[in-house]
Amino acid sequence: MKRAIMPALAAGLCLWLSPAFAGKPAGQPAADAGLSIIARKTIEAHVEFLASDALEGREAGKPGGRVAAEYIRAELKKNGVKPFFDTYLQRFEAYSPAREKGGAFQVHPDSIAAYKRLSAHRKLRLQNVVGYIEGRQSNEFVVLGAHYDHLGVDDLLVGDPIYNGADDNASSVAALLQVAQAFAASGKKPQRSIIFAFWDGEEINYLGSEYFVQSFGNPAHIKANINLDMVGREGLMPVLYPEFSIPEATPENTATGSQLHLLYTEDLAAAAAHLQAAIRDGGLQIAPRPAVIARRSRGSDYFAFTLRGVPVLWFFTGLHPDYHTPGDEADRLNLDKVTEIAKATYLAALYLANT
Repeated sequence: MKRAIMPALAAGLCLWLSPAFAGKPAGQPAADAGLSIIARKTIEAHVEFLASDALEGREAGKPGGRVAAEYIRAELKKNGVKPFFDTYLQRFEAYSPAREKGGAFQVHPDSIAAYKRLSAHRKLRLQNVVGYIEGRQSNEFVVLGAHYDHLGVDDLLVGDPIYNGADDNASSVAALLQVAQAFAASGKKPQRSIIFAFWDGEEINYLGSEYFVQSFGNPAHIKANINLDMVGREGLMPVLYPEFSIPEATPENTATGSQLHLLYTEDLAAAAAHLQAAIRDGGLQIAPRPAVIARRSRGSDYFAFTLRGVPVLWFFTGLHPDYHTPGDEADRLNLDKVTEIAKATYLAALYLANT
């Protein structure tokens, strides 16, 4: 794909012209209104915009990432999901030593203070996008999260220089936007409040999710985290081994499979079993493969939650040959699968918010 040269204004215009901004279906029964909102065509519209060349790979701190954040903010507002903070945008800064000194970007105040004492340090301005559906219990939360940043552009790369990040992680952002819209449309008030968080800086060092949990106050009020990361392809599950090796292309790693790696901490084993039954009884066209994840295992934004003892479900469809390459394009996604996973996410959140 050739790199598209498009100003941010044109990208913003695409936002408002997108089919994703079509109105919600009306007149549906309250019991079914939420689940029936989730639609393939809306997910496709979200993915096509977020993974377009115009956003230049949504790199954290770059213009394309900021346009993506504005798109998500506008969608939440349009669909009646309230901002969790004074605004939808949770702005924050990350710091690191000078590039030649090495060292990862950090958001912890102690690390930032130490870096600021250096003769040279780097600063990155980032923003999470956070909305919520208010529950009956004002001090209990279920957090649904997906990171929206990706790897940006490599101008030295021969051929296609844009890392569009369709599976990683426009697929999950599209699914989570549909889940948020579904809850808002259902008219139901859950027992616990449901937070919809779209993280910045995951590709750097899980910065957005770490900052959110670090600044949340008492993590004990977060009763569960549902993490979505890469939910649109078919591939291996690297969480069971540390090397994160990328598989070779095989028929099993095509976009046509129905496999879902349903990963969970042990304290959500009952919730995972309940969800598998709901997927089966509801006729969803996905095949869950359950597995337990260790609390100290890294791999996605759930890490900030497991470190604080928060129970986690992670929806993941595995690593594939296009992972972290310019080949991660929208036309290689299985959008039917993303739609089914969005429905499963809605059912999981409904259970955890009311159990």
